[in-house]
Amino acid sequence: MHHRLKLLISFFAISMILLSTITSSYIQVSYGAYAKAPLSPTGPTVNDDTLTVEKVTGGLDFPTSMAFLGPNDILVTEKATGKVMRVTNGFVLPQPVLDVPVASAIERGLLGIAISKQPDGKTFVFLSYTESGNGVDSSDVDALVDPLGNRLYRYEFVDGRLINPVLLFDLTAIPPNTRGEHNAGKIRIGPDNNVYYMVGEVGGHRTQAQNIIDGPAPNGLGGVLRITQDGDLVDPGDPIFGEGLPLNVYYAMGIRNSFGMDFDPLTGNLWDTENGPVAGDEINLVFPGFNSGWFQVQGYVDEDLLEHGTTEADLVYFGKGQYADPKFVWTLPVGVTALKFLNSFKLGDQFANNMFVGDINNGLLYRFTLNEGRDAIFINDTYVGNVELLEDNEIDDPKENQPLIFGQGFGGITDIQVGPDGYLYILSYTGSVYRILPIADSIVPKSQPSSPPSSPAQNGTLTSQAVSAVILGIDGDNSYSPEPIEIESGQTVTWYNGDTISHTVTSGQDGDPDEGVLFDSDSIIPNQSYSLKFVEAGEFDYYCIYHPTMVGQVVVNQPDTSSSTSEDSPEDSPEDSPEDSTDEGDEEN
Repeated sequence: MHHRLKLLISFFAISMILLSTITSSYIQVSYGAYAKAPLSPTGPTVNDDTLTVEKVTGGLDFPTSMAFLGPNDILVTEKATGKVMRVTNGFVLPQPVLDVPVASAIERGLLGIAISKQPDGKTFVFLSYTESGNGVDSSDVDALVDPLGNRLYRYEFVDGRLINPVLLFDLTAIPPNTRGEHNAGKIRIGPDNNVYYMVGEVGGHRTQAQNIIDGPAPNGLGGVLRITQDGDLVDPGDPIFGEGLPLNVYYAMGIRNSFGMDFDPLTGNLWDTENGPVAGDEINLVFPGFNSGWFQVQGYVDEDLLEHGTTEADLVYFGKGQYADPKFVWTLPVGVTALKFLNSFKLGDQFANNMFVGDINNGLLYRFTLNEGRDAIFINDTYVGNVELLEDNEIDDPKENQPLIFGQGFGGITDIQVGPDGYLYILSYTGSVYRILPIADSIVPKSQPSSPPSSPAQNGTLTSQAVSAVILGIDGDNSYSPEPIEIESGQTVTWYNGDTISHTVTSGQDGDPDEGVLFDSDSIIPNQSYSLKFVEAGEFDYYCIYHPTMVGQVVVNQPDTSSSTSEDSPEDSPEDSPEDSTDEGDEEN
């Protein structure tokens, strides 16, 4: 019997045990934010005058991952449709190469893809997805049908189709906190030709793999799993964490959730990104036996960002398991996602083998350089800006981000790959694929985009009925100016984001059962604005879902009836202005 058959049986049994023994004390209560950065109105740009950004294609439906079959030939996964689309020479072929039934609530869906060319000429395609419980897409949302599981399949690419599915992993997708979050799903083929599969802790599972000493046994969640391309154990005689399933398929554990990992082309070391809750987005060097510390530690252990009072001695260790601090930390999360090494000199020698990282909150593309030993991040002299603040490899203030920003305006970034042409390809949840290349190599005519307005009053769209406000940054009740905003019913407020990262204008306060019901801007990226017309008198609290300490209030007064008109009559609730520039109409992830 192949090991994969044993995996399916063992993981099912462990999952059932976990669901019957997990206690409410381990359920994570912080919901977090799932707003995503919109595409910049002027399109994405990069901060290098010798490079440019080209749009390869658009029209994809919330794409999550991509992989190259060959030059100008890309397979792209769509989160909620369950379709694997093929993009050739910039065109999305009308028929998918595969359509699988997926559960799609929050972070469930068709999530990961990797391609491996075989010596015998076969092409294996590995897919990870949350499989629908009744064979219908999104039935977990529409009919509350539990998914079958988070599953890893191997297919063969033959005559433009994916055929001969082989189930390699079957992990529970049932979250104890009732939400469909933290499923991860990225897949990579390592230098050792084995399959590396990232899986999150799936909505608050709390086992010993999440460093709960008296918790249930590990159930395959919250780590990097490694198997051969046939689904067998990599080294049965020398497991990393211990004998028996699922310990002997873990490569790393203690990981909350991740949307990105890649192997350093010079050393073969695996690196990943990891998402923190209210604190501590990370970049990690993932060695065999790596324990990232979650649920006890996020960020640097000595800083205790989660305020658990945890030390390394308080974690759970199996076999060769060992905790290590992250190599870089955002104290305030940016929604870090994809990670890719540019194993190419096509963008210039200074960028070769650099690490590129994306985020979902701001649509930013970051560049990182490594030290000589390539086991730590080292911000060298190729950066522009105040790099002294980055010597601790930590961003405490969002403005410290600036030297690291390589590109912006992509919308939420879901994947980064290097094409056979050596250029850097960026996948945006907004449905587009972009590539970064030298201007000298581009054949697309370029027009200089107009600069964004420096204040809302300069955009030429405000009228006497509009009141302008500025989003200053994370500073409690001084985050929005003016504070409070006082207007009359029928007037419009336009908030302009003057900060360096994205924020939101969301009705209510963090934790309110009806937060965001009256109005919700979604992500407002830097230098962009959001407008809202208030038609009813009252006091309306609002805050930023990314940074809940940012709070404000709009006080709407009833105008003098002698000067009011039917057009300004109050209605039941605030309503979006037709000019709402941030309303993308996207589904929540």
